[in-house]
Amino acid sequence: MESEAQDRQEVEWIERAQDGEAEAFGLLVERYHRKVFSLVFHIVRQPDDVEDLSQEIFLKVFRAIRSYNFRAPFRAWLSRIAINHCYDFLRRQKASKVNYYWQLTEEGRRKVDTSQEPRALGRLNIEEEASLKDLVWKLLDRAPPEDRVVLVMKEMQSLSVEEIAEILNWSRSKVKVRLHRARKRMLADLKRWR
Repeated sequence: MESEAQDRQEVEWIERAQDGEAEAFGLLVERYHRKVFSLVFHIVRQPDDVEDLSQEIFLKVFRAIRSYNFRAPFRAWLSRIAINHCYDFLRRQKASKVNYYWQLTEEGRRKVDTSQEPRALGRLNIEEEASLKDLVWKLLDRAPPEDRVVLVMKEMQSLSVEEIAEILNWSRSKVKVRLHRARKRMLADLKRWR
């Protein structure tokens, strides 16, 4: 019941934003800012650029909101714009610098730690957990952008195959194949690295 009310409210905000009402668009930004910020952070992996990229994404969304046709959920439409913007950014960043967990500022580490849902890592101590995070980030940094996007959406954003397919406008089988190949490449990369 509460979800239906939120959906109706969101539709109202979208319609008002399509009519040019900035306040209604601001409400959409408030609702989705953390999701977009987290998605951008996990795909781009450059903390200094995340806020700027998130603002650029919302600017694109504001300019394109009149073209939103309610066929797909707004969240999926917004995520598609965010992912495409991240792809464009990564393509422009051919020589990107790798940021490891231990190189982040204290604020950057806090953002990394709070941007993910807490997951049980067994009985690892703080050093082992930090080392494991470094390894995962290194592998993600080395992954092709397409692999990184799919892995982030599935493993870090905890989206279902169906949600990923909807956001990327792919078939479910394509998502499954991409996930399988991305995981396989990541494991091969890990073996080469060790």
